Amino acid sequence: MKKSSSDIYEEIKETVESLFNLKLRNEVPLQLGLLNLKWKVESDGGEYVIKQFSRERYERFDIGEVAIEQEVALREQLRQYYKGTPCPRILTCNDKVIHMTRNEERFTIMTYLPGENLLPGTLNEAQMFSFGQRTGQMHNIFNDGTNEKGVPKFIPPSTEQRLQYWEILKEENNDNLLLINSIEQQILATKEFNLDELNEYESGWTHRDLWVDNVLFNSNELSAILDFDRVAYDYLELDIARAIMSGALMGNVLNLAAAKSFLNGYRTRRNFEKGALVRSLKLLWYLESTWWITPKINHNRYQEIQFYNEMVWLGANFPNLEKLFGDY
Repeated sequence: MKKSSSDIYEEIKETVESLFNLKLRNEVPLQLGLLNLKWKVESDGGEYVIKQFSRERYERFDIGEVAIEQEVALREQLRQYYKGTPCPRILTCNDKVIHMTRNEERFTIMTYLPGENLLPGTLNEAQMFSFGQRTGQMHNIFNDGTNEKGVPKFIPPSTEQRLQYWEILKEENNDNLLLINSIEQQILATKEFNLDELNEYESGWTHRDLWVDNVLFNSNELSAILDFDRVAYDYLELDIARAIMSGALMGNVLNLAAAKSFLNGYRTRRNFEKGALVRSLKLLWYLESTWWITPKINHNRYQEIQFYNEMVWLGANFPNLEKLFGDY
């Protein structure tokens, strides 16, 4: 029998109070995120956020491998905190950042940080500048030599494989005209994509989920970066493109000034080659287009609608990206 969220919380609460000598009260469920349950809680020691790692979310993966990757990622979050990145402090017990209840519910607990979540596409130029600065600072810490280099997590398929994927999806959904139009745009963009450019992208340790749901603002200043549990070695430019698209695209309109302001902020902390934004956006599209151009989009989740709109916009504007951004 599947446990309810309240049952899971009570189980985690019991473990937290035992491990950390905290008395939890006034739990409030937090709705952002996919399947992983979250609660804001109060205690005599302050306010915290508890995050449960959903078994359902990771059932298609090797849970042992996922657990190791999340352990590395959350240790990086703790290191970022001590190096000055505005992010929650993970609570550790016996040097562990991920804890387990008696019924093997995996969870982490961290300090609660106040701030405002902004909707996709609504960030102004000052907010994007601050977002860019903090991203550059975070990338510098990730790649300060503490962590070994590796192989990028994203291993792209050949363009031939991708074209075959789109053709099959098109054939399976030939009665869905809106989806067919989007797929045809993806096919045209795929034919233009130059996979040989992959050697030009900068690889390193990255956040890998850097979008507006995972950052908080205090007026025009970014006050917190959240959700580090996907941190891994990959292409740094994916973080940059992901942040820009989520912060600057509303519907099918991209705020070019806001997009450029993010890079202006980033370049105050870390070098970013002139003209590299176009290839960064193309790489993000090549990674994520098959995730979101699909008949399975949940139209009740604004997050999925946003990602779908981003991929549609990138596919439709693929030939125009150089004109839009020049050598920015």
